[in-house]
Amino acid sequence: MSISGIGTAGYPVAGYETRKTGRNVAGGSFAKQAAEAAQATGQTSTATLHGSKEETGDIAICSNVDVVNNSSITVYKTQDFEPGNPVYKVKTWDKDGNVTERMIDVSKVDPKNCDTAEMYAYTSHLKESGKGSFEDTVLKAAVAKAVKNAEQRNSGSWDFSTKMNWVDIVKDIMQSEYSYGDLKGYMEWQKFLGLLDK
Repeated sequence: MSISGIGTAGYPVAGYETRKTGRNVAGGSFAKQAAEAAQATGQTSTATLHGSKEETGDIAICSNVDVVNNSSITVYKTQDFEPGNPVYKVKTWDKDGNVTERMIDVSKVDPKNCDTAEMYAYTSHLKESGKGSFEDTVLKAAVAKAVKNAEQRNSGSWDFSTKMNWVDIVKDIMQSEYSYGDLKGYMEWQKFLGLLDK
């Protein structure tokens, strides 16, 4: 099991993936990184990563927490999951612990017009079907959401049900990477874009 953390413009995001062992970004403690990012922006917050255990026997294939908004999302592979008909259960928790559950058919997800729950189900499916690693799929979606949250800080961040054009968000990130001369980062995002731009 691994927990990966990344802080983007003061918006730390945590991602959880099963079946893997490793350290988080920069080899440090994610809790420490998140606390330092929150302290640097004058924000103090705690967040709960929900969904690691499901009483129905469904398997959590990824969980993410938004430390700033204290919300959480988990994507599950249900017991009756069929690879030919990829439908995932997605549960979200808001800052008050209220839970919403949806069944998402990833074959119907349009990355140019979908919400965060749909995008996390879509990228989890990419990971599960071997099209990319956790870092190349689910974590990229979490970073894209954090970047968009940072851009919208004055108008409030979007929730899990707000539809966005994820392809445009990724293209903006790619342009930033290119402008700063980070060609390796640019290429990594280009790979992710190829998975989204179907």
